[in-house]
Amino acid sequence: GRAMRVVPLFETLTDLENAPEVVDTLFSSDGYVGRVKGKQEIMVGYSDSAKDAGRLAACWAQYTAQEKITAVASKHGVELTFFHGK
Repeated sequence: GRAMRVVPLFETLTDLENAPEVVDTLFSSDGYVGRVKGKQEIMVGYSDSAKDAGRLAACWAQYTAQEKITAVASKHGVELTFFHGK
């Protein structure tokens, strides 16, 4: 059968701050990167980070996390797709 896709969700402020390291660890596994064929979806959530840090700080954390995750993916040769959820 078809394998289920793994889509990490980073939503709380702590999640967003730790996301680049988490993604780097995930992409350091050659078996994982091979399994996803070098393509990864990542979900960035809004509601919990806004509750944690306030709206402006949450928006900044989401932006910086996405920038850093993109750099990590580039380092590992992984193509990213971000999607956003509330």
